[in-house]
Amino acid sequence: MNLFKRLRKEGPKRAVVIGLDGTPYSLVKKLVAEGRMPHFAALIEKGSLMEMESVLPTVSSVAWASIVTGCNPGRHNLFGFIDRIPSTHEMFIPNARHLRAKTWVERFSGMGKRVFSMGVPCTFPPKAVNGVLISGFLAPSLKNATYPLQVAHELEEMGYLIDIDAWQAREDREKFLDEVFLALEKRCEAMFRFLARGPWDLFVVHIIDTDRLHHFLWGDVEGGHVGYQTWFNRFYERVDDVLGELVERLDDDVVLMILSDHGFCTLKKEVHLNYWLRQTGFLEFGVPAPKQLRDLAPSTRCYSLLPGRFYVCVQGREHNGCVQPGSEYETVRQDLAAGLMEIRDSETGDRVIDRVWMREEVFDGPSFDVAPDLIALPAKGYDLKGGFEKEVLLERSPVNGTHTFDDAMLYINQPGLGKEGLTVIDVMPTLFDLVGVPVPDEIDGQSIVERL
Repeated sequence: MNLFKRLRKEGPKRAVVIGLDGTPYSLVKKLVAEGRMPHFAALIEKGSLMEMESVLPTVSSVAWASIVTGCNPGRHNLFGFIDRIPSTHEMFIPNARHLRAKTWVERFSGMGKRVFSMGVPCTFPPKAVNGVLISGFLAPSLKNATYPLQVAHELEEMGYLIDIDAWQAREDREKFLDEVFLALEKRCEAMFRFLARGPWDLFVVHIIDTDRLHHFLWGDVEGGHVGYQTWFNRFYERVDDVLGELVERLDDDVVLMILSDHGFCTLKKEVHLNYWLRQTGFLEFGVPAPKQLRDLAPSTRCYSLLPGRFYVCVQGREHNGCVQPGSEYETVRQDLAAGLMEIRDSETGDRVIDRVWMREEVFDGPSFDVAPDLIALPAKGYDLKGGFEKEVLLERSPVNGTHTFDDAMLYINQPGLGKEGLTVIDVMPTLFDLVGVPVPDEIDGQSIVERL
């Protein structure tokens, strides 16, 4: 009997999902090989550790929206940390209200199953569920960030942190590191407190602290800074201890997933794409000190939003759009793509852009019309920015780690699941198959189990 048939015969199971934001597959392999994560090593011996690709654009809000819905951004409607209303050029921060696809928590809850979700991006404002929902880092405070509301008071009393103040890493690295560790401890304390109130049919915990640590420490650690390497190892040793304690508290029939939404690498330089668009004549401003989309001049043919999203100013779609749909639109896109691939780091001669996709190559679904017209994937080590005020193409930053499209990881406590070509969109249907509930027809991802 193959795994798929066996799972169906055994009937519904419960699942625990732990998200280690931005923790690369390659890092886990390295730490396990060095003996720093013995509990994770033991899990790998009995289960399957796989590498995944993320989504475009590769930011946590978009990637996690894809994970929890099993959909590409063209279907779930989140394309970045900031977005625009085309006809007005008004800017807004996408949140749970803007999701057009159902999440796994909503689907489980709708089936009458008991759910817990803590810290997952794009879960603010929280929706009513059959259980508990604690919003992620876009929530301004705990006050209105939980369902039910009284959970916020309990979290406040225990000192729970929605997120750390990452800005202080630029000013006081030691204070930043102390807060990262405190945030991890409080998140784990909350996790075990609520786990004990089970059983839960779906129990999801997202840890953002790994991502915050990587942004400000990755380059130091990879560069051989002994002090930060020691601290980094201690942090992941603590993560491993928590995983070990978690496994001890789980019943044998619980499906356990541990995953990340993208990889990480050392940040070489930030790339200010709107500066490049100005230098190449695609973009002009109507004010001397531009800060927002409304400052674009009517002659602008294209602008960029974080990270690496390009919007052509199509007449009838964009505010003051001047590019005719059809052949002129296609010419602008082709010229943009060719120009982007020619951008080089003047110090090294390296390409800054690895690849450029047209929107129809990446996105599909009811939100296709608001998707970027082109999207660029940076070469390793370059971070694509979308601000309007910069007067330089490339610059270094106090941040020394950045996301990668590849090198995300997925662990499942089932042996024999290793597959190539996985993406984060495949996580949700795989989870549904493993717990024995129907996989929705309207999603984009494909279950690993079905491929066996």
